[in-house]
Amino acid sequence: MIKISLIVPTIRTLDFLLDWKSELDKVDIFICEDHPEKSLSVPEVGNHTHHYSWKEIDAELGKDSWIIPRRVSGIRNYGFLKAYEQGADIIVTLDDDCYPVKGHSLIAQHQQNLELSVPKKWTNTYPDSRHLYTRGMPYLNRKDSPVMLSHGLWTNVLDHDGPTHLHNLDFKATFAEHFLQILPSGSYFPMCSMNLAFRREIAPIMYFPLMGTDSAGIKWGFDRFDDIWAGIFAKKILDHLGLGAVNGAPFVEHRKASDPFSNLKKEAAGIEMNEQLWQAVDQVKLSKSTPKECYIELAKKTKLPKTEYFNHLRSAMQIWAELF
Repeated sequence: MIKISLIVPTIRTLDFLLDWKSELDKVDIFICEDHPEKSLSVPEVGNHTHHYSWKEIDAELGKDSWIIPRRVSGIRNYGFLKAYEQGADIIVTLDDDCYPVKGHSLIAQHQQNLELSVPKKWTNTYPDSRHLYTRGMPYLNRKDSPVMLSHGLWTNVLDHDGPTHLHNLDFKATFAEHFLQILPSGSYFPMCSMNLAFRREIAPIMYFPLMGTDSAGIKWGFDRFDDIWAGIFAKKILDHLGLGAVNGAPFVEHRKASDPFSNLKKEAAGIEMNEQLWQAVDQVKLSKSTPKECYIELAKKTKLPKTEYFNHLRSAMQIWAELF
């Protein structure tokens, strides 16, 4: 039986989980509360619920607990680790302001996506075609790349950056068609952590970089690029190893729009660096054969600025990988 775990980072009420109750009866839930100690009430949903705060993170990881960022959704890293340790085959993560969309099953759809194999060098032109390939697809190159990452999408409030949000304050998305897009090998995508799932095999590369603050409240200097940079690192390695990633269904309804002016300030430092980082990652020649080995190799080989932040990030990536 496939074991599925749901990771939720939060600082507020978890009542939104009640809307998902019917989907979670066989799912283990891992709550990563972004407070010094546990203070939130957890509703009775899911197969079994695990609840963590900074206290539990610091107690388990000790001198290495600094690699789990605070005051930012990247605290979900700890949930990834615990789900892996407790045998999860599939790890799903969801933000606490995301709700069900009619006709979309979060858990079942992600599981279905992660059981696919997709063409490695070709992309089929008909969306969501699991069995029907269009004319011209080579027969020997149709299903040879197992899907390891499933990136779900959203209705209502989209995942905009600050400037885009400011220019589209009243925009609400209603599109929620069932489609599945193979993310082509050799290209990157802006990975959002609101609605995301992956197989346990790639947990060593699913690390959300240092952002927000450390446990002492000292700012790392970057924000709102943790899932984006995690996606860059992960996609580089997936492509090297011949593993697949897909984008599309399931959709969730994202209800809470963050403040665009606050986002502008948070994103400012990362915007320029994002333009440099993906190109630095793209230039790396990987040679290892497992996700863990590749992640350590990528941390060592990527030519990042020689700053205190990136020195810490390079170390954090390697410490993270060695936890698996």
